[in-house]
Amino acid sequence: MHAIQESAGGPSYTSYIPCVTFAPGQNASTMEEQRIGPLVAQRTAQRRIFYGIEVTASEPGGKPTCLDFNQFLPLLPTFVSVVWLGQRYWDVEPVGQVESLQLAKHLATHIPVLPHLSAYRLQRKRLDQFLALNFSSLLAVRGDQVHEGQEFRIAQPMVEQSRRQRGERISICVPGYPEGYTSLGDVPPDSARNIKFLKAKVAAGADCIITQICYRPEAIVQFVRDCRAAGITVPIVVGLMTHETFRTYSTIERIVGVHLPNELREELNQLRSHHNSTTKSEPNRISRYFVSLTVRIIRHILDANVGIWGFHFFTLNHFKPVKAVLQELRELDLL
Repeated sequence: MHAIQESAGGPSYTSYIPCVTFAPGQNASTMEEQRIGPLVAQRTAQRRIFYGIEVTASEPGGKPTCLDFNQFLPLLPTFVSVVWLGQRYWDVEPVGQVESLQLAKHLATHIPVLPHLSAYRLQRKRLDQFLALNFSSLLAVRGDQVHEGQEFRIAQPMVEQSRRQRGERISICVPGYPEGYTSLGDVPPDSARNIKFLKAKVAAGADCIITQICYRPEAIVQFVRDCRAAGITVPIVVGLMTHETFRTYSTIERIVGVHLPNELREELNQLRSHHNSTTKSEPNRISRYFVSLTVRIIRHILDANVGIWGFHFFTLNHFKPVKAVLQELRELDLL
């Protein structure tokens, strides 16, 4: 969920210690292609479901996020993306001390990793410093906020510079927006403009697309078809978010401007109205609702046969819903 940012503050970046437990078999000797674009293309060609997870380096209170890959067995994530919190990270020096990049470096010894980088207050020198860290992949995002002094107003010049400087040694992913630039008030969406901008980023060097949250699978399928009709051939991974509570849904709705369709929002409201929000059962029922919705979205996309086999879970560091979705997919014999 590419747009989330936090306010200033938090722990000392120099004291950050990753909290990661790797699963058996996750070691350097078995590492496959690190660059996310070619890796996603390879997995897509195999025509079997694969997935990635998005994490933040720290919890809201500043404690490092603890990530245990054993909880995802028997099917591990194909890659992990790590969120860039623009307002917290933009002035951390040197850039390698940014928490998300420390976590990404640690993860990259055992699993392909996709560190994010936001254009927020980004200068050319800062981008050069990031690229000098020699990550194999990058997710270039504009971010929710734009500062008047930042050099890169949009993501496309970031893509161009990264490709020019690192050549084929780096994979550059960019977001795709099935419902338009909702966080910028693009309602109703201008699909033609949306695809035009995306095609320009691909022409600049992007080799992978990860879509923003969308609860309407038919819109996702149409977005993929529009991309292909426009000559965009790079692999596309569909972004998903399985909320645990109504509160998290409402928070994300406010931040990114993506809403449940009216009929699904009515279902959710009815579900909430049947149970007092203070009861212990409410979060479980809400979580099951979104697990079921996520599975339905995945099945719709697979049934549409548009060549999408990769799904990326925006987790907010909540991994139980992801495990529940994977379990349902196994029970349906889709995994």
